[in-house]
Amino acid sequence: MQKLTRFSVLAAMIVLAVLLSACVAQPESAAGTASEADAMEEEVVEITWLQWWVNEWGPDNHAQLIADFEAQNPNIKVTVVDVPWPEMAGKLQAAAAGGSESYDLFGTESTWIAGLTKQGFIEDLGPWLENDPEFAAKLTPTTPMNLLGETRGLCLYLIPYQFAYNVDIFEEKGLEPPTNWDEFVAVLEALRDEESNSYGMSMPLQDGGFLLLRYFNFRLAQEGGQMLDADGNVAFNSAEGVAAMQWWKDLYDKDLVVPGSFGEDQALMLEFVASGQTAAIIDGPFIWTKAKQIDPEIRMAYAPAWTHNTGGYSWACSGMGIAANSPHKEEAWEFFKYIYSDAVSLKMTQTVSLLWATNAAVDSLADSEDPMLRHVPAFANQDPESNILFAPLPEASKLIDAFQQAFQQVLAGEKDAQTALDEAAAVWQAELDAAK
Repeated sequence: MQKLTRFSVLAAMIVLAVLLSACVAQPESAAGTASEADAMEEEVVEITWLQWWVNEWGPDNHAQLIADFEAQNPNIKVTVVDVPWPEMAGKLQAAAAGGSESYDLFGTESTWIAGLTKQGFIEDLGPWLENDPEFAAKLTPTTPMNLLGETRGLCLYLIPYQFAYNVDIFEEKGLEPPTNWDEFVAVLEALRDEESNSYGMSMPLQDGGFLLLRYFNFRLAQEGGQMLDADGNVAFNSAEGVAAMQWWKDLYDKDLVVPGSFGEDQALMLEFVASGQTAAIIDGPFIWTKAKQIDPEIRMAYAPAWTHNTGGYSWACSGMGIAANSPHKEEAWEFFKYIYSDAVSLKMTQTVSLLWATNAAVDSLADSEDPMLRHVPAFANQDPESNILFAPLPEASKLIDAFQQAFQQVLAGEKDAQTALDEAAAVWQAELDAAK
């Protein structure tokens, strides 16, 4: 037994020596394998995000969003390509056509989605949502941007259109925000000053999308009409549509908006509002953030919810998509999950007065004191069946142009409302039929 014990100790010492020598002097191939593993762990994937939101959200806010995401995901680097909104459509079209620039994810409007889909540039997010039900449950029912049964993007923030006003000018003139359409006209009359040649608001008639969403669809919803019927056919040339168009024609004839509007775009309209040359506008809640870029001290607020025949409102959204040719879709999807997270949703809804398209953001407005957002739940809920949500359309640019021409013709007195809308409706129906 004593000899066996000594032998066992000696054997154990030999084994230990062998193990120690292996640790001190690893074979060259083993050392190389460890280094390669370390390198793989440290590899960072770069994703490129094309968008127009740096200034709209504030450079500091935007930079912090990226920094927080990269801290949570050290293997992903986000490179932001920020361009002015008017250049976005062209940038996306160039990329979709196989240009030299490529992007992994990008901001998009509903009107761009059909063209990008036709070019095979935009990923169908339906399968991604199906495979990630926990994430999908965070989104509102209107968040998916659906085109012909496929989800080609997600609304990032939801946009109701309502009368917004300069709080200081209204207080100075002793005016209360309007609570209906008749009071809206009365306010514009009170703000019209012929001696100083000042007006209550302007109308950027050069922008077809603005005319459709802010003016026509808002009044159409409150007349009780819809853009499309339940079968997806054109319905805006109905009696309600004619009434909506005629209302704007009658307002324009009252000389209560800045003249020369047929050459006005959104940039000029923003300058009028931010400089105090006009005191009101019908626009989305982001208008205050935009105006503060010109005048940081400006105070703006939404008027309370209006009703006419209905309490419906016009809604749209700006959203995000993933490039179908991106080699980094998994990483792009991780960024999607972050940007739509409860924490980011609540922060952005509070800091930039935009309603993030998540259930958490919508729920957060119940007790909001934000002057632009506190009325939004009423816009959404007072008559939801009468709301009009602007969805992606085939050949959207062509359709918007046709509507813009009709709107301008009516306001200029060249055609009556029914004729102009019927002609625009014919263009729309032809394109809708071709896409079916």
